[in-house]
Amino acid sequence: MQEREFTVHIADLESEFLNSINDDYAQDICNNDLEIPHECIKKIECYEDAFKIYLTKSRRYYRDDWYVNLTRLDCVS
Repeated sequence: MQEREFTVHIADLESEFLNSINDDYAQDICNNDLEIPHECIKKIECYEDAFKIYLTKSRRYYRDDWYVNLTRLDCVS
């Protein structure tokens, strides 16, 4: 079974706003930088040095480019 939860470690991202992570900024990273479609994101939780992405329960995206790229990023676990 494929993963539906990913933790993005913001210290590994190239960003000037590392100290101000919030839901809107995490959503922006997901949509623009990670190219995750909005409809595939169930929930985002922000932490001090990371944020967690919960994907919707669907098998349709497992072969999509954005999902494959997400699983290969160093900043994502």
